[in-house]
Amino acid sequence: MKNLSALFVIIILFIFSTVKAQNLSDSLQIVTNDTTTNSLFSNFNKQLNTYRLRAGLNYKKNFDKIYVSTNELLNSTLIRSNDNNIRSEHSLNINSGYKFKNNFDLGILVSNNILTDSRDIGINKAALSSVTFYTKYKPKDKIYLSPFLGYSNNNQIDQTDYGYIYGIEGLIDDYLISDMKLNSMLRLINEDILPRKNAVRSFNVQLENNFANDINNFFSVKYSNNRKDFYFIADTSTSSAFNVKNNIQSRIETDYFFEDRLGNDFASSKIKWNITGRLLWRTIDRDTRYKTFPIQSSSLFDTKINELRVEIDNSISYTSSLFNGVFRFLYNERDEKNISKNPETTASLLFEEKSELESRKNNNAKRITLTLAGNMNLSNFDNIVFSLYQNKLVYDTPSSQNFDDRDELLSIMRIQYIKTFTPYFQGFINADATINQTVYIFSEKSSNNNINKIYSLSAGGTYSGKNVTTTNSFTVSANYTIFDFEDINPNFKSYSFRQFTARDSTSIRFTKKITLLSYNYVKLSEQGNLRWNEFTSTPTRYLKEIFSETKLVVQPSSLSYAIGLRVFQLNTYNYKGAEKVIDSKFLSIAPLAEIIIELKETLFFRIYGWYEFIALNNDQNKQETNLIMQVNYYF
Repeated sequence: MKNLSALFVIIILFIFSTVKAQNLSDSLQIVTNDTTTNSLFSNFNKQLNTYRLRAGLNYKKNFDKIYVSTNELLNSTLIRSNDNNIRSEHSLNINSGYKFKNNFDLGILVSNNILTDSRDIGINKAALSSVTFYTKYKPKDKIYLSPFLGYSNNNQIDQTDYGYIYGIEGLIDDYLISDMKLNSMLRLINEDILPRKNAVRSFNVQLENNFANDINNFFSVKYSNNRKDFYFIADTSTSSAFNVKNNIQSRIETDYFFEDRLGNDFASSKIKWNITGRLLWRTIDRDTRYKTFPIQSSSLFDTKINELRVEIDNSISYTSSLFNGVFRFLYNERDEKNISKNPETTASLLFEEKSELESRKNNNAKRITLTLAGNMNLSNFDNIVFSLYQNKLVYDTPSSQNFDDRDELLSIMRIQYIKTFTPYFQGFINADATINQTVYIFSEKSSNNNINKIYSLSAGGTYSGKNVTTTNSFTVSANYTIFDFEDINPNFKSYSFRQFTARDSTSIRFTKKITLLSYNYVKLSEQGNLRWNEFTSTPTRYLKEIFSETKLVVQPSSLSYAIGLRVFQLNTYNYKGAEKVIDSKFLSIAPLAEIIIELKETLFFRIYGWYEFIALNNDQNKQETNLIMQVNYYF
């Protein structure tokens, strides 16, 4: 009997699979549907002409052998303009079940999803409703099976389809076999909403084995096949030939993924390392259901994408009391082929035209990345943090009609010195440099060749006293973009962008219940035409930006309220020779108010708003209300 049980476990382990590190079990709807915290939340944000609302409910309750859970989420955005745009997404899931025994449940799952968008886009209205009956079966500890059957109502662009949903979910969670840990997940879903069909095939296996000397081996395999059928408006000839209002496009994506990682992540030694190899094979098929022959347009041919990706990822780290550092090497190669499929028995000129267009998209990309980061403790009061990132991309296209072949080189460097002068004051200085060079191989696009260089130097500090805390920083940055052939192409001009930024964040505590908070910054920016060889720049535009928000906060208990003032100014200038001439002015002065109620582990309520008095160019004035409201209730 024990041998039969062991054989059953092994079979199930290889049939149902998931990668634990990626939390793939979160994609399961029935086996893992626990709500972590019962909560009711609502967030409303209104700034200028944009209104956003996000609201939802998470609830779970057990009544002896009966359990009920509900998840609801609403996202809605309104942008007010000449043509108001409203987009809303609403989802509701209600799950209820009865526990007959410790290893067997019977339940029902009700789902409803609605999408609406006032814009005239491909699918601006869609709705999906379903009722599903399921069972949960636990044949052994940490092994779960759940077959299900339901009925679905699916609506797209005003066409409604009905049909059955059926399938099975399976999960194995940290099952131990000798010295190996196995996680697995299976998800099979069929949605027959004729004339459309949707399907999900997801199969994952993860094995984790610990060898001697704390060496860990992680191996995972993943297979997925997802099919989605979409409606789109049929053209006149298709509509009359097949007597349909909408045509159907099927998108079938198939993924094969393999990963093997070897390392000593859990070792107690100072040196840790990881070696990882990954392989991904993906295909994407797009098929159109109704076609009239002969095909009159090359855009009506179906297509297929084949993608192969290989990746090697190695890292080594060192940890001690004086130095912590990590070095990582990553190599990635991806090959993509685009294919046009011919539904007719003989190829036509239109098909050859479509095949040529698709072949132009074929590409091969090779990427090498080197990363070095570390932290050096010179003393108890002195610390140096540094990082270096180097990335090279080689992008090739085999088609003679595609001139996107290019090489890209990106370098990012940073070093920061942190000094603790006293227990109350800490200062820092850091330097950053980013260099990005793009070189197109063929002359047809070589006029785009450029180098982008960004340099910045920052200094500042933080003072933390008994009643006063303040952080201040000053940054000077320069951004230079240099085109290689700007003399040949007048549309490309090298340019510079320089900026000085000063920031201040201060908190002054007058009493235990009264605090003054202030956040301020000043940005001075200059844009100009650049002559890199001479390292000179002719300024063309100047911007001055000032922001200040100061508020007095009173917090007698769990209730706190604040009043204050918010000021924002943005002036832009053009140049006449060396003289700055004002181009535009924007000034916003806004009294603000804030109320916060915070009850530990029960309620968080915040309402924050400001009423702007806006002056534009000294002759245009208007008022604007801005409001942010947040409610989180835990029960």
